[in-house]
Amino acid sequence: MARSLIVLYTALVWWWCYLCNIPPASSIMPNETDRLALVAFQAAIVQDPFGALTSWNHSVHHCHWNGILCGRRHPDRVIGLTLDSQGLEMGRLFRLQTIEFSNNSFGGGIPNNLSRCLKLEWLNLIDNNLTGNIPAELGTLSRLGTLALGTNKLSGTIPPFIGNLSSLYQISLAECNLHGEIPEEIARLRGLRYVRLFVNNLSGKVPSGLYNISTIIWLSVADNQLEGNIPPEIGSTLPNLKFLYLFTNLFTGTLPTSLSNASKLEDIYFPENDFSGTMARDLRKHLGLRYSSLQMISAGQCRETLENFEVFDG
Repeated sequence: MARSLIVLYTALVWWWCYLCNIPPASSIMPNETDRLALVAFQAAIVQDPFGALTSWNHSVHHCHWNGILCGRRHPDRVIGLTLDSQGLEMGRLFRLQTIEFSNNSFGGGIPNNLSRCLKLEWLNLIDNNLTGNIPAELGTLSRLGTLALGTNKLSGTIPPFIGNLSSLYQISLAECNLHGEIPEEIARLRGLRYVRLFVNNLSGKVPSGLYNISTIIWLSVADNQLEGNIPPEIGSTLPNLKFLYLFTNLFTGTLPTSLSNASKLEDIYFPENDFSGTMARDLRKHLGLRYSSLQMISAGQCRETLENFEVFDG
């Protein structure tokens, strides 16, 4: 089965080679390059089990093809490509804003030339078979708001360039087989709302600056090898916090009493750590907080909840 699929990154190579042989702009119709790029991508797909690309033909304008979104100001230029959950196996589309390829069978490494898509705002490659490191070239994507690479077979560490993605508001690097420490540079991202780093091999302490990003709603660093204390002022520095998942780590000390001041807090899981004392009595006062999650739900149940719950904004 795997050999019958041309994975995304093989397709990229074909696409790139194809585009290198496209005639000069003077010899083709204006704004034809995006259509040619899509045609080259389609040609590299051997298996299309759900017929996602059947509408990609010359009888229909490419902006009306399935999964394609074109701009208003430049009506022939592709700004969005959404082909999630299609069973399919991108960077000369310079105006591209969205890449949604989650829940497919893409393999190989994350292509470096995605860095050419300087207008990219949404990159979701969750739940594929991607391998290798997170390429440093992605650090040039200053407009990127969503970086979702979770549930893949990556290696290496969370790169420090993450701090250069100034527009980033949600990051999912869960279940990626990453190791090393969470880089201090992540604290530069002052608009972060969703942070999903669970089920990796991360170690060391959580950067203190991460606990000071007031916009954070969801923070999950569960199922790693992280250590240290939770800052005593966390309930004040994270006023928008709704979900805090810390279970299966090496955290020590007590849960800060300031968490009882986090008025928006709805869920907190912390079993399988070295915490002492209890915050259950105070946290129970929160309207909507599931008291059972404080001490009674197992880490396995918590992990299943996280794996089955998506939080990404559309």
